[in-house]
Amino acid sequence: ASPTLETPVGFGGRWGDVGVGVFGQTLPNSNEDASAGVAIGLGDPDAYFGAELGLGFSSLTNDNSEDSFGESGGFSFKLHRNLPGYSAVSVGVNGFGVWGGAEDANDPCHYVAYSKMLPVGRFASILTIGAGTEVFNDPGEDGANVFGSAALYLTPQVALIGEYTGRFANVAVSVAPYSWLPMAVTVGAVNVTERYDTDTELAV
Repeated sequence: ASPTLETPVGFGGRWGDVGVGVFGQTLPNSNEDASAGVAIGLGDPDAYFGAELGLGFSSLTNDNSEDSFGESGGFSFKLHRNLPGYSAVSVGVNGFGVWGGAEDANDPCHYVAYSKMLPVGRFASILTIGAGTEVFNDPGEDGANVFGSAALYLTPQVALIGEYTGRFANVAVSVAPYSWLPMAVTVGAVNVTERYDTDTELAV
């Protein structure tokens, strides 16, 4: 199960890892859209450093933009290192090398994140604290802002998530349906405090 809905974590992939994901969210204008991405793992975060290189497509339909699938998107990159005590640290950048309608979105955002696994009674948790620019800060604000998340694992396949992105407070449930398949489905509520006079939205 995933430890977050929208915020980065300190842990990451290694040589041979490949991930594919789809993200969708309801929007205030009642037009729903989704994004998709693929990431590959590089290096060894235990021996030296691991890295993740991602490619994202920012729109799968043209319901909420002028772009259809593949016509807008960008890249992401993360460098991470596993630390003693079931913890890890990462630095990364999202949204560089953009094309299409994504060029009119936020500038590339940079971040640093630290995550640690901790026991909570008979359960496990993953706590993350970090700082980032652009989408991790209020709209129009320069500089970095703090984000964080906490995931409580009821089982290795079910996690309850609470997070603050620097803009929004979110809650979610993540489920890995099959223990033998590295796949997770995460469903959450974005902006539960209804900041900026906007409604809470559903995200998957």
